[in-house]
Amino acid sequence: MAEAAFQRAFVLDPDLTSAHQFYTLLQVDMGRADEAMTRLFRRLQCHPTEPESFSSLVQVLRFRGLLGESVSAHKRAVQLDPGMTTSVAHTHFLAGKYETAIEAYSGRAGYYLDAAAWAALDDRRQATVLLRERLRKTQFSKLITALMTSLLAVLEGKKTDAARIMEEADTSREPEILLYFARHYCHLGLLDPSIRVLEIAARSGFICAPETLKLDPWFGLLRKHKHFGSLLSTAHAFVEEARSAFATYADSSKFFAKPLSRSV
Repeated sequence: MAEAAFQRAFVLDPDLTSAHQFYTLLQVDMGRADEAMTRLFRRLQCHPTEPESFSSLVQVLRFRGLLGESVSAHKRAVQLDPGMTTSVAHTHFLAGKYETAIEAYSGRAGYYLDAAAWAALDDRRQATVLLRERLRKTQFSKLITALMTSLLAVLEGKKTDAARIMEEADTSREPEILLYFARHYCHLGLLDPSIRVLEIAARSGFICAPETLKLDPWFGLLRKHKHFGSLLSTAHAFVEEARSAFATYADSSKFFAKPLSRSV
């Protein structure tokens, strides 16, 4: 139904910026980040100074495992519109830049990411305080609640509870959350479930960047697993495929270094 509504919107106004921006969210959650990347770059050929398209690319490029390119898209978006909001905090997190992720995440209605970053920095107390306070004060969706409560259970050493929460969560429309669940599983020493959900995420359109697998402290145990080499090779192959597609549409001098004046 959402797909049909967007297609109707494009019939009524093919150039509607908000429709293109929000359609990206649907595409990536349906495992079609590659299609979203193609569409957004084609749009930028006609609208090279549209900050919303660069903001959307931040998420799309992260889903394709292109973390550096995702940060570049964020920088271009806020150059064009300093008030533009993007999801770059998640990109910084996956790149292992946890302090930067916390800074980028601050000032928002937070739920999970900064707490996970504090935990990655080994400040479990700060992470636990944030999670407990937010869960007490705010009603979240079932999946976000599962994400937060599973992290809290991990931090409190409640292995059985954490695993049960993640197994019962419906992640069918949120492939990026599978990455965070994989981190939780791995930190608990549950390596096979960690690899399983990473593979599901990849099939659902979210590529875990190789640098995340190699650098994230919560994936430390996974790097000793017998299947880690194969997992890493698959991630590299996915990312190289994405980078090739990126190069087809995005010449950095063309899309990330335009003059800041906006065309009329």
